[in-house]
Amino acid sequence: MYKNFLVLLLLLTLFGCSKKMNVDHIFVNGKIFTARTATEFVDAMAVKNGVIVATGTQRDILKRYHAPDSAIIDLNDKLVVPGFHDAHLHFYGGAKLKREVNLAGITSLDSVLKRIAEAVKHTPEGGWVIGRGWDHELWKDKKLPNRKMLDRISTKHLIYLRRVDGHAAWVNTPVLKLIRYNRFTPDPPGGKIQRDRFGNPTGILFDNAFSLLDQLVPEPTETEKKMLLARAIKEANRLGITSITDNSPLDIYKIYHDLYNEGQLTLRVNFFVYYPDDWDSTLAFLRKTGEVPRFLHAPLIKLFADGSLGSRSALLLQPYNDDPGNQGIGMHPFEELLKMVRAADEHGFQVGVHAIGDSAVREVLDVFETLQAENPKHRRWRIEHSQVVAPSDFLRYRDLHVIASMQPSHCITDLHWAKERIGDRARYSYAWKTFLNNNVILAFGTDWPVEPLNPMIGLYAAVTRQDTLGFPEGGWYPEERISMGEAIRAYTWGSAYAAGIDSWCGTLQPGRVADFVVLSEDVFTIPPKEILNTLVVATYVGGKRVF
Repeated sequence: MYKNFLVLLLLLTLFGCSKKMNVDHIFVNGKIFTARTATEFVDAMAVKNGVIVATGTQRDILKRYHAPDSAIIDLNDKLVVPGFHDAHLHFYGGAKLKREVNLAGITSLDSVLKRIAEAVKHTPEGGWVIGRGWDHELWKDKKLPNRKMLDRISTKHLIYLRRVDGHAAWVNTPVLKLIRYNRFTPDPPGGKIQRDRFGNPTGILFDNAFSLLDQLVPEPTETEKKMLLARAIKEANRLGITSITDNSPLDIYKIYHDLYNEGQLTLRVNFFVYYPDDWDSTLAFLRKTGEVPRFLHAPLIKLFADGSLGSRSALLLQPYNDDPGNQGIGMHPFEELLKMVRAADEHGFQVGVHAIGDSAVREVLDVFETLQAENPKHRRWRIEHSQVVAPSDFLRYRDLHVIASMQPSHCITDLHWAKERIGDRARYSYAWKTFLNNNVILAFGTDWPVEPLNPMIGLYAAVTRQDTLGFPEGGWYPEERISMGEAIRAYTWGSAYAAGIDSWCGTLQPGRVADFVVLSEDVFTIPPKEILNTLVVATYVGGKRVF
């Protein structure tokens, strides 16, 4: 009888093992936030061919699935979240910072000028000195600078410095002469030339007033661009970023394709194509370059409705409190914007429109509403930034299924001066909770290089509404704070939804790609200040460790 029992036990064991599904990896002993909802956790996950096949309890997963011992990964009680998807950044612009003068975070005008003077020393006469990141709101007098300050450093170099938000530029006199700007030059459509009391350009240019410069500045070679992007991709993976929705020049799309072929594209790229002057050539370029399934595609068209709040070029319904004669800059008349969005829609692209001021937001909503009435169908319209919104327009986002693509770190940068600039309108600015309460989908990103690439800063901003020093106590308009689960979900599932890839990406559940991040700390339970010090232990893309 004992012998028969052993035989039966062996048969049962073999039968039980034969029912187990073989997988590539099993991840156990973790606190895995699925992002399917804002509160769901599991402790184990099985992955095969880069896709999650099951999540659940450790006991259940080990009972149902089999992997070699070396492929059973102990997470050591660490928090696991879906890979971060930055819903709005300028990846090539951030990558280029390695070869430009970085002025971000400098808190005095003198220090900015010293850094420019040092760069001039290492630049041949007649050459360009390119910089980005200056922010006059960080300086003591908070006044915009002028060309004479740069002229004192050099009039034998071309100095071109973009503000941190990318919507204003500071140039010296040689640059103004190069583009032939003088007291008689009219403001270009969608741009503004700041002038002194005699009408002469001061050296500060807003939005389309400096767009010509980007065509004149010598570009890196293709090899240099590839090197810069490869380096930035590694940095993104180090920070837990596995997907991006990128606003970059069209030629960068091909470089991503080349990087994929060389095995260096370790994040998924959803490419924002800037509205083209020539549809035929743009479409031909995209067809020729091709897509990479689940790694590289270009589903989005980007347009602009206004400028920025920091540069006082965001288009407002009422004038700026600290500049009463100014309501900002509208990039396009309504009919023109309507025509452009209609064309993008007819060509099969998803549309995202940059709109920061409440008037620009309303204009974009009016455009979307008009097109929806013309041709009713479900679209995933996006409004990029959605910073200042009139209270009556939140419901219009919901009714038109418009996604609020936002960058939480903008709030904690701007809170020091936003109330002075827009007064009581600040209450419904960066209004994440109000959007969620109105069933509007949030997609979070950084706008890098406008803000740092690190997602931890965005999570911290979303749950505290305090700057990195803890100001103000209790948070700036704390009623707009959201939970950590809601913030991570906006940074993962929401961003995937906003790019149209949520059916296979953005959450940790069966059928989705195994893109996930292991964190050094449990950001759900630690004091908020410690979120900023939380590191990424490991980053996986398609089940493969890339950091």
